[in-house]
Amino acid sequence: MTSAPGRKAALLVVACLTVMAAATIAPALPRMADAYRAVASVELVTKLVLTTPALAIALCAPLAGAIIDRFDRLTLLRGSLVLYGLAGAAGYVLHDLYAILASRFALGIAIAGTMTTTIALVGDYYRGEARARFAALQSFVMSLGAVVSVGLGGLLADIDWRMPFLLYLSGWAALIPAMLFLDEPRRGAARAPEDGDAHRIAVGRVAAAYAITLFAVVMFYMTPVQLPFLVRAIGVESSAAAGAAIAVSSLAAAAGSAAFPRLRRYNGVIAVYAWAIAAMAIGYGLIGLAGSYWAVIVGVVASGFGVGVFFPNSSLWVLALAPPRLRGRIAGGLTAAIFLGQFLSPLLLEPVVASTSLGAAFGIAAVAMALMAAGLALVPRLA
Repeated sequence: MTSAPGRKAALLVVACLTVMAAATIAPALPRMADAYRAVASVELVTKLVLTTPALAIALCAPLAGAIIDRFDRLTLLRGSLVLYGLAGAAGYVLHDLYAILASRFALGIAIAGTMTTTIALVGDYYRGEARARFAALQSFVMSLGAVVSVGLGGLLADIDWRMPFLLYLSGWAALIPAMLFLDEPRRGAARAPEDGDAHRIAVGRVAAAYAITLFAVVMFYMTPVQLPFLVRAIGVESSAAAGAAIAVSSLAAAAGSAAFPRLRRYNGVIAVYAWAIAAMAIGYGLIGLAGSYWAVIVGVVASGFGVGVFFPNSSLWVLALAPPRLRGRIAGGLTAAIFLGQFLSPLLLEPVVASTSLGAAFGIAAVAMALMAAGLALVPRLA
Protein backbone atom coordinates (compact mmCIF):
# COMPACT_ATOMS: atom_id res chain seq x y z
CA MET A 1 0.00 0.00 0.00
CA THR A 2 1.39 3.39 -1.00
CA SER A 3 1.47 6.46 1.23
CA ALA A 4 -1.37 8.97 0.92
CA PRO A 5 0.98 11.97 0.36
CA GLY A 6 2.96 10.05 -2.27
CA ARG A 7 -0.21 9.01 -4.07
CA LYS A 8 -1.51 12.59 -4.05
CA ALA A 9 1.80 13.95 -5.36
CA ALA A 10 1.95 11.37 -8.15
CA LEU A 11 -1.59 12.17 -9.30
CA LEU A 12 -0.80 15.88 -9.31
CA VAL A 13 2.42 15.42 -11.29
CA VAL A 14 0.67 13.36 -13.95
CA ALA A 15 -2.25 15.80 -14.12
CA CYS A 16 0.14 18.69 -14.82
CA LEU A 17 1.29 16.96 -18.01
CA THR A 18 -2.15 17.61 -19.47
CA VAL A 19 -1.91 21.40 -19.31
CA MET A 20 1.58 21.25 -20.80
CA ALA A 21 0.14 19.87 -24.03
CA ALA A 22 -0.76 23.35 -25.22
CA ALA A 23 0.76 25.79 -22.76
CA THR A 24 4.33 24.75 -23.50
CA ILE A 25 4.37 25.68 -27.18
CA ALA A 26 1.66 28.38 -27.29
CA PRO A 27 4.15 31.29 -27.07
CA ALA A 28 6.13 29.84 -29.99
CA LEU A 29 3.23 29.87 -32.47
CA PRO A 30 3.97 33.24 -34.13
CA ARG A 31 7.64 32.30 -34.67
CA MET A 32 6.65 28.87 -35.94
CA ALA A 33 4.35 30.59 -38.43
CA ASP A 34 7.26 32.80 -39.53
CA ALA A 35 9.47 29.73 -40.04
CA TYR A 36 6.89 28.06 -42.31
CA ARG A 37 5.67 31.18 -44.10
CA ALA A 38 5.73 29.32 -47.45
CA VAL A 39 3.08 26.84 -46.25
CA ALA A 40 -0.44 27.70 -47.40
CA SER A 41 -2.72 29.04 -44.60
CA VAL A 42 0.28 28.87 -42.29
CA GLU A 43 -1.30 30.71 -39.35
CA LEU A 44 -4.22 28.27 -39.24
CA VAL A 45 -1.91 25.26 -39.66
CA THR A 46 0.37 26.38 -36.84
CA LYS A 47 -2.65 26.89 -34.60
CA LEU A 48 -3.63 23.30 -35.46
CA VAL A 49 -0.18 22.22 -34.23
CA LEU A 50 -1.37 23.49 -30.86
CA THR A 51 -4.78 21.82 -31.03
CA THR A 52 -4.19 18.58 -32.98
CA PRO A 53 -3.49 16.67 -29.74
CA ALA A 54 -6.98 17.66 -28.68
CA LEU A 55 -8.51 15.90 -31.71
CA ALA A 56 -6.62 12.71 -30.87
CA ILE A 57 -7.70 12.95 -27.23
CA ALA A 58 -11.34 13.50 -28.20
CA LEU A 59 -11.24 10.42 -30.44
CA CYS A 60 -9.26 8.16 -28.09
CA ALA A 61 -10.40 9.12 -24.58
CA PRO A 62 -13.66 7.11 -24.72
CA LEU A 63 -11.65 4.05 -25.83
CA ALA A 64 -9.16 4.67 -23.01
CA GLY A 65 -12.07 4.78 -20.57
CA ALA A 66 -13.44 1.49 -21.83
CA ILE A 67 -10.00 -0.13 -21.55
CA ILE A 68 -9.43 0.91 -17.94
CA ASP A 69 -12.94 -0.20 -16.96
CA ARG A 70 -12.40 -3.59 -18.59
CA PHE A 71 -8.79 -4.21 -17.54
CA ASP A 72 -6.67 -2.08 -15.18
CA ARG A 73 -5.70 1.55 -14.72
CA LEU A 74 -1.93 1.58 -14.33
CA THR A 75 -0.78 -0.38 -17.39
CA LEU A 76 -2.41 2.17 -19.68
CA LEU A 77 -1.14 5.07 -17.58
CA ARG A 78 2.49 3.93 -17.70
CA GLY A 79 2.42 3.22 -21.43
CA SER A 80 0.85 6.62 -22.04
CA LEU A 81 3.62 8.38 -20.11
CA VAL A 82 6.27 6.69 -22.27
CA LEU A 83 4.49 7.78 -25.44
CA TYR A 84 4.01 11.31 -24.05
CA GLY A 85 7.75 11.94 -23.78
CA LEU A 86 8.54 10.37 -27.16
CA ALA A 87 5.82 12.06 -29.21
CA GLY A 88 6.02 15.39 -27.42
CA ALA A 89 9.75 15.89 -27.89
CA ALA A 90 9.59 14.78 -31.55
CA GLY A 91 8.77 18.34 -32.60
CA TYR A 92 12.32 19.34 -31.72
CA VAL A 93 13.85 17.11 -34.41
CA LEU A 94 11.13 17.04 -37.09
CA HIS A 95 11.41 19.64 -39.85
CA ASP A 96 8.28 19.08 -41.92
CA LEU A 97 5.29 20.96 -40.52
CA TYR A 98 2.90 18.13 -41.30
CA ALA A 99 5.23 15.60 -39.64
CA ILE A 100 5.07 17.80 -36.55
CA LEU A 101 1.26 17.66 -36.83
CA ALA A 102 1.45 13.85 -36.89
CA SER A 103 3.64 13.77 -33.79
CA ARG A 104 1.17 16.04 -32.04
CA PHE A 105 -1.61 13.56 -32.84
CA ALA A 106 0.45 10.83 -31.17
CA LEU A 107 0.93 13.12 -28.17
CA GLY A 108 -2.84 13.40 -27.96
CA ILE A 109 -3.21 9.62 -27.83
CA ALA A 110 -0.85 9.62 -24.85
CA ILE A 111 -2.78 12.36 -23.06
CA ALA A 112 -6.06 10.53 -23.64
CA GLY A 113 -4.59 7.71 -21.57
CA THR A 114 -3.06 9.85 -18.83
CA MET A 115 -5.98 12.22 -18.27
CA THR A 116 -8.76 9.63 -18.43
CA THR A 117 -6.88 7.36 -16.05
CA THR A 118 -6.13 10.22 -13.64
CA ILE A 119 -9.79 11.28 -13.46
CA ALA A 120 -10.85 7.68 -12.84
CA LEU A 121 -8.19 7.19 -10.15
CA VAL A 122 -9.38 10.32 -8.32
CA GLY A 123 -12.83 8.75 -8.27
CA ASP A 124 -11.36 5.44 -7.07
CA TYR A 125 -9.13 6.84 -4.33
CA TYR A 126 -11.31 9.62 -2.89
CA ARG A 127 -14.89 10.01 -1.70
CA GLY A 128 -17.17 12.87 -0.74
CA GLU A 129 -15.53 15.99 0.69
CA ALA A 130 -12.06 14.50 0.24
CA ARG A 131 -12.74 14.21 -3.48
CA ALA A 132 -13.93 17.82 -3.66
CA ARG A 133 -10.81 19.04 -1.86
CA PHE A 134 -8.56 17.04 -4.15
CA ALA A 135 -10.32 18.30 -7.29
CA ALA A 136 -9.77 21.90 -6.18
CA LEU A 137 -6.13 21.16 -5.31
CA GLN A 138 -5.57 19.42 -8.63
CA SER A 139 -6.99 22.36 -10.58
CA PHE A 140 -4.84 24.75 -8.51
CA VAL A 141 -1.65 22.77 -9.13
CA MET A 142 -2.45 22.33 -12.83
CA SER A 143 -2.86 26.09 -13.13
CA LEU A 144 0.52 26.66 -11.50
CA GLY A 145 1.97 23.99 -13.79
CA ALA A 146 0.62 25.91 -16.76
CA VAL A 147 2.32 29.06 -15.45
CA VAL A 148 5.67 27.29 -15.24
CA SER A 149 5.39 25.53 -18.60
CA VAL A 150 4.17 28.57 -20.53
CA GLY A 151 6.82 30.74 -18.89
CA LEU A 152 9.58 28.32 -19.79
CA GLY A 153 8.05 27.88 -23.23
CA GLY A 154 8.11 31.63 -23.84
CA LEU A 155 11.71 31.99 -22.71
CA LEU A 156 12.87 29.03 -24.78
CA ALA A 157 10.89 30.19 -27.83
CA ASP A 158 12.80 33.48 -27.80
CA ILE A 159 15.99 31.41 -28.18
CA ASP A 160 14.62 28.94 -30.74
CA TRP A 161 10.96 28.14 -31.36
CA ARG A 162 11.77 24.40 -31.37
CA MET A 163 13.23 24.29 -27.87
CA PRO A 164 9.90 24.23 -25.96
CA PHE A 165 9.24 20.76 -27.41
CA LEU A 166 12.01 19.36 -25.19
CA LEU A 167 9.90 20.12 -22.12
CA TYR A 168 7.67 17.17 -23.02
CA LEU A 169 10.43 14.81 -21.89
CA SER A 170 9.01 15.47 -18.42
CA GLY A 171 6.53 12.70 -19.22
CA TRP A 172 9.34 10.20 -18.71
CA ALA A 173 10.24 11.82 -15.39
CA ALA A 174 6.61 11.46 -14.28
CA LEU A 175 6.93 7.69 -14.69
CA ILE A 176 8.98 7.55 -11.48
CA PRO A 177 6.31 8.78 -9.01
CA ALA A 178 3.60 6.97 -10.99
CA MET A 179 5.39 3.65 -10.53
CA LEU A 180 6.37 4.28 -6.91
CA PHE A 181 3.19 5.72 -5.45
CA LEU A 182 0.15 4.72 -7.50
CA ASP A 183 -1.37 1.32 -6.82
CA GLU A 184 -4.08 -0.46 -8.77
CA PRO A 185 -7.46 0.02 -7.05
CA ARG A 186 -9.04 -3.22 -5.90
CA ARG A 187 -11.90 -4.09 -8.21
CA GLY A 188 -14.39 -4.17 -5.38
CA ALA A 189 -13.23 -0.84 -4.01
CA ALA A 190 -13.21 0.82 -7.41
CA ARG A 191 -16.77 -0.28 -8.01
CA ALA A 192 -18.20 -0.06 -4.51
CA PRO A 193 -21.54 1.76 -4.30
CA GLU A 194 -21.32 5.40 -3.25
CA ASP A 195 -24.04 7.84 -2.28
CA GLY A 196 -25.82 7.48 -5.61
CA ASP A 197 -27.16 4.54 -7.55
CA ALA A 198 -24.33 2.27 -8.63
CA HIS A 199 -26.05 1.10 -11.81
CA ARG A 200 -28.25 3.84 -13.24
CA ILE A 201 -26.83 6.68 -15.32
CA ALA A 202 -28.38 10.16 -15.26
CA VAL A 203 -27.95 10.46 -19.02
CA GLY A 204 -29.43 13.94 -19.32
CA ARG A 205 -27.21 15.38 -16.62
CA VAL A 206 -24.08 13.71 -17.96
CA ALA A 207 -24.89 15.06 -21.43
CA ALA A 208 -25.46 18.53 -19.95
CA ALA A 209 -22.07 18.40 -18.20
CA TYR A 210 -20.40 17.41 -21.45
CA ALA A 211 -22.18 20.12 -23.48
CA ILE A 212 -21.46 22.94 -21.03
CA THR A 213 -17.82 21.84 -20.83
CA LEU A 214 -17.49 21.69 -24.63
CA PHE A 215 -18.87 25.23 -25.00
CA ALA A 216 -16.67 26.70 -22.26
CA VAL A 217 -13.50 25.08 -23.60
CA VAL A 218 -14.12 26.34 -27.15
CA MET A 219 -14.26 29.84 -25.68
CA PHE A 220 -11.48 29.47 -23.13
CA TYR A 221 -9.06 28.10 -25.69
CA MET A 222 -8.99 31.45 -27.43
CA THR A 223 -6.46 32.42 -24.75
CA PRO A 224 -3.58 30.12 -25.75
CA VAL A 225 -4.50 30.04 -29.46
CA GLN A 226 -5.43 33.64 -30.28
CA LEU A 227 -3.85 35.72 -27.52
CA PRO A 228 -0.22 35.48 -28.78
CA PHE A 229 -1.39 36.92 -32.11
CA LEU A 230 -3.46 39.64 -30.41
CA VAL A 231 -0.45 40.65 -28.29
CA ARG A 232 1.61 40.96 -31.46
CA ALA A 233 -1.19 42.95 -33.14
CA ILE A 234 -1.05 45.62 -30.41
CA GLY A 235 2.68 46.02 -30.95
CA VAL A 236 4.34 43.57 -28.53
CA GLU A 237 6.67 41.26 -30.49
CA SER A 238 8.23 39.25 -27.64
CA SER A 239 7.23 35.59 -27.32
CA ALA A 240 8.04 35.86 -23.63
CA ALA A 241 5.47 38.67 -23.27
CA ALA A 242 2.81 36.54 -24.94
CA GLY A 243 3.80 33.67 -22.67
CA ALA A 244 3.59 35.94 -19.64
CA ALA A 245 0.02 36.94 -20.53
CA ILE A 246 -1.00 33.28 -20.74
CA ALA A 247 0.88 32.59 -17.50
CA VAL A 248 -1.06 35.37 -15.75
CA SER A 249 -4.27 33.70 -16.93
CA SER A 250 -3.07 30.46 -15.36
CA LEU A 251 -2.19 32.21 -12.09
CA ALA A 252 -5.68 33.68 -12.00
CA ALA A 253 -7.02 30.18 -12.66
CA ALA A 254 -5.10 28.96 -9.63
CA ALA A 255 -6.83 31.65 -7.57
CA GLY A 256 -10.19 30.53 -8.96
CA SER A 257 -9.44 26.93 -8.02
CA ALA A 258 -8.54 28.03 -4.49
CA ALA A 259 -11.87 29.86 -4.26
CA PHE A 260 -13.86 26.96 -5.72
CA PRO A 261 -14.56 25.01 -2.48
CA ARG A 262 -16.20 28.06 -0.88
CA LEU A 263 -18.22 28.85 -4.00
CA ARG A 264 -19.33 25.23 -4.27
CA ARG A 265 -20.31 25.16 -0.59
CA TYR A 266 -22.86 27.95 -1.06
CA ASN A 267 -23.96 27.33 -4.64
CA GLY A 268 -25.23 24.41 -6.68
CA VAL A 269 -23.35 22.97 -9.64
CA ILE A 270 -25.22 25.01 -12.26
CA ALA A 271 -24.88 28.25 -10.30
CA VAL A 272 -21.11 27.71 -10.07
CA TYR A 273 -21.02 27.15 -13.84
CA ALA A 274 -22.89 30.45 -14.29
CA TRP A 275 -20.47 32.38 -12.07
CA ALA A 276 -17.45 30.86 -13.82
CA ILE A 277 -18.65 31.58 -17.35
CA ALA A 278 -19.72 35.10 -16.36
CA ALA A 279 -16.17 35.81 -15.13
CA MET A 280 -14.79 34.51 -18.42
CA ALA A 281 -17.23 36.76 -20.33
CA ILE A 282 -16.09 39.84 -18.38
CA GLY A 283 -12.45 39.01 -19.06
CA TYR A 284 -12.95 38.51 -22.78
CA GLY A 285 -14.95 41.72 -23.01
CA LEU A 286 -12.00 43.58 -21.49
CA ILE A 287 -9.55 41.86 -23.85
CA GLY A 288 -11.72 42.75 -26.84
CA LEU A 289 -11.61 46.42 -25.87
CA ALA A 290 -7.92 46.44 -24.89
CA GLY A 291 -5.59 48.84 -26.61
CA SER A 292 -2.49 48.02 -24.59
CA TYR A 293 -0.67 45.02 -23.18
CA TRP A 294 -1.62 45.87 -19.60
CA ALA A 295 -5.29 46.12 -20.50
CA VAL A 296 -5.00 42.60 -21.91
CA ILE A 297 -3.50 41.46 -18.60
CA VAL A 298 -6.50 42.81 -16.68
CA GLY A 299 -8.80 40.83 -18.99
CA VAL A 300 -6.90 37.56 -18.65
CA VAL A 301 -7.04 37.84 -14.85
CA ALA A 302 -10.85 37.88 -14.93
CA SER A 303 -11.19 35.14 -17.55
CA GLY A 304 -8.54 32.98 -15.89
CA PHE A 305 -10.30 33.16 -12.54
CA GLY A 306 -13.46 31.84 -14.18
CA VAL A 307 -11.55 28.98 -15.79
CA GLY A 308 -10.11 27.99 -12.41
CA VAL A 309 -13.61 27.72 -10.97
CA PHE A 310 -15.05 25.94 -13.99
CA PHE A 311 -12.89 22.84 -14.33
CA PRO A 312 -13.08 21.33 -10.81
CA ASN A 313 -16.83 21.96 -10.91
CA SER A 314 -17.15 19.94 -14.11
CA SER A 315 -15.00 17.02 -13.04
CA LEU A 316 -16.71 16.72 -9.66
CA TRP A 317 -20.18 16.76 -11.20
CA VAL A 318 -19.28 14.04 -13.70
CA LEU A 319 -17.66 11.85 -11.04
CA ALA A 320 -20.73 12.26 -8.84
CA LEU A 321 -22.95 11.15 -11.74
CA ALA A 322 -20.77 8.19 -12.77
CA PRO A 323 -21.71 4.69 -11.58
CA PRO A 324 -18.45 3.18 -10.27
CA ARG A 325 -18.48 0.34 -12.80
CA LEU A 326 -18.57 2.92 -15.64
CA ARG A 327 -16.31 5.52 -14.10
CA GLY A 328 -13.59 5.13 -16.73
CA ARG A 329 -15.99 5.46 -19.65
CA ILE A 330 -17.72 8.54 -18.26
CA ALA A 331 -14.38 10.12 -17.35
CA GLY A 332 -13.30 9.38 -20.91
CA GLY A 333 -16.37 11.21 -22.19
CA LEU A 334 -15.51 14.30 -20.15
CA THR A 335 -11.92 14.15 -21.40
CA ALA A 336 -13.24 13.91 -24.96
CA ALA A 337 -15.53 16.93 -24.46
CA ILE A 338 -12.69 19.04 -23.06
CA PHE A 339 -10.31 18.29 -25.88
CA LEU A 340 -12.87 18.31 -28.67
CA GLY A 341 -13.51 21.88 -27.54
CA GLN A 342 -9.80 22.64 -27.75
CA PHE A 343 -9.59 21.25 -31.28
CA LEU A 344 -12.72 23.02 -32.49
CA SER A 345 -11.80 26.39 -31.01
CA PRO A 346 -9.53 27.67 -33.82
CA LEU A 347 -11.68 26.04 -36.52
CA LEU A 348 -14.86 27.71 -35.27
CA LEU A 349 -13.34 31.06 -34.33
CA GLU A 350 -10.78 31.59 -37.10
CA PRO A 351 -13.54 32.61 -39.57
CA VAL A 352 -14.72 35.17 -37.01
CA VAL A 353 -11.17 36.50 -36.64
CA ALA A 354 -10.70 36.60 -40.44
CA SER A 355 -13.95 38.47 -41.08
CA THR A 356 -13.59 40.94 -38.19
CA SER A 357 -10.46 41.28 -36.05
CA LEU A 358 -8.88 39.57 -33.06
CA GLY A 359 -10.33 42.15 -30.67
CA ALA A 360 -13.81 41.82 -32.17
CA ALA A 361 -13.59 38.01 -31.95
CA PHE A 362 -12.91 38.23 -28.21
CA GLY A 363 -15.85 40.62 -27.89
CA ILE A 364 -18.19 38.26 -29.75
CA ALA A 365 -17.04 35.38 -27.53
CA ALA A 366 -17.74 37.56 -24.47
CA VAL A 367 -21.33 38.14 -25.62
CA ALA A 368 -21.85 34.41 -26.25
CA MET A 369 -20.55 33.53 -22.78
CA ALA A 370 -22.64 36.22 -21.12
CA LEU A 371 -25.75 34.75 -22.75
CA MET A 372 -24.74 31.24 -21.63
CA ALA A 373 -24.13 32.42 -18.06
CA ALA A 374 -27.52 34.14 -17.97
CA GLY A 375 -29.20 31.01 -19.31
CA LEU A 376 -27.53 28.81 -16.69
CA ALA A 377 -28.52 31.21 -13.93
CA LEU A 378 -32.15 30.66 -14.92
CA VAL A 379 -32.00 26.86 -14.59
CA PRO A 380 -30.38 26.18 -11.19
CA ARG A 381 -32.64 23.16 -10.61
CA LEU A 382 -30.99 21.18 -13.43
CA ALA A 383 -28.39 19.83 -10.98
